[in-house]
Amino acid sequence: MLRPYVAMRLLLISILCAATCAGQSDAKISARCRLPSTREVFDVSLVRTSGYLLSARGRTVVETHINDNGDTRTLQRSLLDMTYKDGQPMRTDFVIETWESGDGRTLRFDVSNTQTGYGTEKHSGSATLAADGGGKVNFTSSDKPFSLPRGTMLPVAFSHAILDAARKGQDLDNRIVFQGGARNALVTASVRIGARETSPHARPKDPDGLLKGAAVWPVLMSYYSGGSDLPASEVATELYTNGTLGSLSFVYPQFTVKATLASIARLPSAHKCGSVR
Repeated sequence: MLRPYVAMRLLLISILCAATCAGQSDAKISARCRLPSTREVFDVSLVRTSGYLLSARGRTVVETHINDNGDTRTLQRSLLDMTYKDGQPMRTDFVIETWESGDGRTLRFDVSNTQTGYGTEKHSGSATLAADGGGKVNFTSSDKPFSLPRGTMLPVAFSHAILDAARKGQDLDNRIVFQGGARNALVTASVRIGARETSPHARPKDPDGLLKGAAVWPVLMSYYSGGSDLPASEVATELYTNGTLGSLSFVYPQFTVKATLASIARLPSAHKCGSVR
């Protein structure tokens, strides 16, 4: 069993840029999906602790590729070095690769999480959704298949809903999202979105000017489990008007870890996908 809270799931970062391709007409997809493929680099550090976690430092890299059909391939790797109150240092190497169809109905995923002293946990498979959001997750790894309830959203569709709500000045309540992975990747999320601001807090290296002149909305995403009225975790960030997320704070009951957006850059356009195609 892996220690809790150490798999830094930043998948939402990368697929927000693809959100404008979800649920659009073919003509709009063709225009929107000329957005550049990108690489984002985040520096991770511990900013608050009750003593459970003594130190945390690392880096996360997210690459996103979108093809002319609106299909999105995302690759994230996070390396984190941590020390807990028992004094044991630990390194976590978390990798997730996904491919999501432009219609938001199919997600293929390959997840690997390796922790010092705990081995490697892997989950590979696919999720398919019907029109009502109900569906099923099947695995090529040893996990048992499970059903998805009606109303489930895949990451790109969820991101599209966030962008749409921000533009309308609204919040999102109680959305069921399957992020790709084991059963615990099925979460209930609520999103609070603040008023649009013209001065983002993040100042990443941006050689291609991808964020130049973009305003932001402050966003707080809350994740719930087990029917509790209190969130198990929250993510505070800024959502740029072009769909990119800025730096993120991952807030847990016992500590807060910040992923600071250090750089964003354009990648050569590539319509081929990797092992999860």
